Amino acid sequence: MGVVRCKYSKFANGKQVFYDGSNGETIHPMYPVVISDDCLGEAYNTTFWGTTETNHNAAIGLLDDEVNGILQMTLDSDNNAEIAALHFTDNLCLSMLQGLVFEARVAFHVLPTTGTATVQAVIGLASAHNADLDTIATNAWFRVESAAQTALLWETDNGDVDDDDNAAGITLVADEYHIYRIDCTNIAAVKFYVDDVLVGTSDMSATLSASEAKVQPYINISKATAGTSTGIGTIYIDYVKVFQNRS
Repeated sequence: MGVVRCKYSKFANGKQVFYDGSNGETIHPMYPVVISDDCLGEAYNTTFWGTTETNHNAAIGLLDDEVNGILQMTLDSDNNAEIAALHFTDNLCLSMLQGLVFEARVAFHVLPTTGTATVQAVIGLASAHNADLDTIATNAWFRVESAAQTALLWETDNGDVDDDDNAAGITLVADEYHIYRIDCTNIAAVKFYVDDVLVGTSDMSATLSASEAKVQPYINISKATAGTSTGIGTIYIDYVKVFQNRS
């Protein structure tokens, strides 16, 4: 950990934010609405986390005796469709129109691999869950697909306009943690950061209604059934932090 710094304007909301000067990790945001889970304890926090778990063998859960606390989500090589997703069970209690910021420290313990079906993972914000990621109405997330397993992408969808498959310029390595941040302070310039480095900006302002702006934290790794669906992948989550203005 580097020197703890503080800025009033880190997210252009006039709020005081304490952060690690070495990598940008948010230590404490002085926002009125804050959710923070460090994946510690006997089990993951089901007070506000819900899951979708379809056909995979290893249940979503905390790893034993992992320093700092780690939540794992794993797809196995069984030949079927599988989903491991972490979310708020579609309680869309956050709004992109209220200066919303999402941040998570995540590693791919196993990078997505493919049979004939794609294994894909997303990390960020989304409206209601759907097994088909491309049909989720609103999203702002990082994405990885097994066809190019080391290439990090970023995407947005405001319910009407898609901004998909944008290269973040990051080469992923198994077991290498990154801090993924999505800053919706300005909905006309939603910013994507990796380790506090800006890797993309998207305009979601056109036609984004108040209802379309309602989202939840959303991390998903999944594969469909198509031919030989034997691909695998494992996500390790160190922490998730989400914060926004009250109104």
